[in-house]
Amino acid sequence: MKTLSLLGLALLVPLGLAQTVTVYPGFAEVKEPVTLPEPPWTFLAPEGLLESLLPGSLRLLGVEEEARRFAPGGVVFYYRKGGRAELRYLTQAVSGSLFYTLEDTLLTAWARISSRLDLSPKTLFLVAGEVPLAPSFQPKALMERGGPPPSGEGFGVHRYPLPALPLKPGTTEIRFAQKAVVLERILSYEGGFSTQETLPLTRGYRFSAPFPLAPGSVEVTEKGTFLGQGRLPLSGEGGEVRFVLGQDLEARALRTLRLLEQTEKGATFQVETRIQNPYPYPVLLRVQEVFPRPFRLEGEVQTLPEGYRLERLLAPKEEFRWGYRVSLPGFP
Repeated sequence: MKTLSLLGLALLVPLGLAQTVTVYPGFAEVKEPVTLPEPPWTFLAPEGLLESLLPGSLRLLGVEEEARRFAPGGVVFYYRKGGRAELRYLTQAVSGSLFYTLEDTLLTAWARISSRLDLSPKTLFLVAGEVPLAPSFQPKALMERGGPPPSGEGFGVHRYPLPALPLKPGTTEIRFAQKAVVLERILSYEGGFSTQETLPLTRGYRFSAPFPLAPGSVEVTEKGTFLGQGRLPLSGEGGEVRFVLGQDLEARALRTLRLLEQTEKGATFQVETRIQNPYPYPVLLRVQEVFPRPFRLEGEVQTLPEGYRLERLLAPKEEFRWGYRVSLPGFP
């Protein structure tokens, strides 16, 4: 370009050595300090950068800009006078997400950053959360999703500092937090009244968040065995975290039902359920069963307006039984 001078070339050399890169779901903000000559100044953009910019996001901060002109391979900036400034832009050539691993009781948080640029940040951040963009500039990939979160699952913005590793074209995964947790294993059933011989139980986990958690997938292994993937919910540090992996195939809650009375208005059942903890470690049993209203319930369970709740810690191999008598309306 005619406006490019030897001084301008010299000024381009330090770019990238002091970058601050903040990675969002679907895009990134890049800032880098520059010392500007007397105007104009030409920024030689890395290959592919100009095509990836969010319109209006390329700016010189710290000086009074008057105009800019885009040309093949670069941008010519016009401003009132030179001095220290900061080049800033938003690019969809870089995007990030996070995920977790839970190995026995060790929880690890990872950042996954995809880049089509070659960046050497001095400071690197990952932002988990939703940062609004104009609809026409919405990135295709949101955090761990293909679109906006379902209603009620939105969450605020959390900024995680990352080790400042180089970001080369491709995908970089960076471990940024790791801590042991006190893990509570849970077997649970939540659903309607069942006359089946077996209650389907799901396997889950509960612990206090050792650091702030943004929603993300978690891979669980125990003693080197892969158990599955779940999803961690939003939680502040110290908050209660619960997640499930799916149906448990080893633990079985077996039921015995006796029909005590049946009339045109409904039926009365005597129900007994037994379960044995099949694992060599304690598990928390949580059951919440919902009945059609109006119902009448008798038994050693915590009665709720919609049914009952039961929670009990089972020792390794311990067998536990509970029973109740329930009258239900209109039951065939």
